[in-house]
Amino acid sequence: MATAVSICSNALRKLGDDPITSLTDDTERARLCNAFYEPTRDAVLRSHPWNFAIERQELSKLVAAPAFDYAYQYTLPTSPYCLRVLKMEYDEYIFKIEGRKLLSDEGTAKILYIAQVTDTAQFDPIFTEVLTARLAAELAYSITGSNSLSKQMWELYEIKVAEARSIDGLEGFIDGLVSDTFTSFRG
Repeated sequence: MATAVSICSNALRKLGDDPITSLTDDTERARLCNAFYEPTRDAVLRSHPWNFAIERQELSKLVAAPAFDYAYQYTLPTSPYCLRVLKMEYDEYIFKIEGRKLLSDEGTAKILYIAQVTDTAQFDPIFTEVLTARLAAELAYSITGSNSLSKQMWELYEIKVAEARSIDGLEGFIDGLVSDTFTSFRG
């Protein structure tokens, strides 16, 4: 099972560097891993509707309505923390995210969203590979000072993320959402 330390250590190994034993080691490598790990994890989670990170929740309606355009506003989930709303209960429901609120004309708000998964035991092994590659790309220049190695790591990340999205998408996720996500990305 992967841990934050093993993910960081594997990213460092991809760069030809030594592993760390803790994110709090008194080394520059550990300090960089500590600084980059959580934001990179969340960016990779947010970038794709990973099946292991999907949650469903009915939101709490706020008393005050938005100033204009929508009838209702709802608080986004904090447990588990919402990184990205994928859709509301019905595809035809229209919504907008502003800050940590969802605005809509619907009287109830049930959403499908990407949760912030911090427990590495929950990570899909393919996600772990993608996260490791992205972390190596993020750390490459700071660790090695090499622009060419940094570029290679970003290319590796792109290859890993394409493979992972393909495999993860075969595990029964909503076809329309995946199609819309890729169409929006290419457009």
